[in-house]
Amino acid sequence: PEADTGFLVKTRSCEAGPSVFADGCSFHKLVWLFFIGAFLGDITETIFGYATARILMSRSSVVYGPFSVVWGLGVVVLTMMLHKYKDRDDRYIFLFGTVVGGAYEYICSVFTEIAFGTVFWDYSKLPFNLGGRINLLYCFFWGLAAVVWIKILYPRISALIERVPVKTGKILSWLMIVFMTVNIIISAMALARYSDRQTGKEAANSIDYFLDDHFPDKRMEWIYPNAIVKDNSAMQP
Repeated sequence: PEADTGFLVKTRSCEAGPSVFADGCSFHKLVWLFFIGAFLGDITETIFGYATARILMSRSSVVYGPFSVVWGLGVVVLTMMLHKYKDRDDRYIFLFGTVVGGAYEYICSVFTEIAFGTVFWDYSKLPFNLGGRINLLYCFFWGLAAVVWIKILYPRISALIERVPVKTGKILSWLMIVFMTVNIIISAMALARYSDRQTGKEAANSIDYFLDDHFPDKRMEWIYPNAIVKDNSAMQP
């Protein structure tokens, strides 16, 4: 009887799998985790900035909504790499998060400077920094964030996501994807145009005029208060 019961439980579990939305570390789970991580990362950085400098400033990566793409992608990367090791020792998770988080932040810094000609953070005044792109203290923050995420937040948030009805969850996932894709494209265009304006480049077409009207310098400087436009002409061959 015990063997039969075990077989029935296992069978029901396998049959119930498709009825669970975003089961495991699936595509839809990662979409939701990206949005949650992007939102929580933005809010965390905003609170941290106000607590340390008494300055309330935007920490968003996009022009619509409080979302930090760096944090969102960081949560996805950490989840994909560490969710299978959530039962490992905290020191292992911390060390892994420190190394991977630091490498990830460095890559993001290089990419944004090359793609948009803009630097969004500069740690050159902090000790133990590498080219101003990362520093040891903030790498430790990535390690701490990895422990808190994998050990505490991820299991609870994952369980809540899986309680969403399957059909509703999938519809919301695709709406999130469409919204963030459009958001990122418009943000990239607005940033590129902002950089052009700083270097004296006049509007050349209707898109440029649209961006100038809807995303003037004042609005861009509020969204990206730490952005520094770089002259990349020296980087050209």
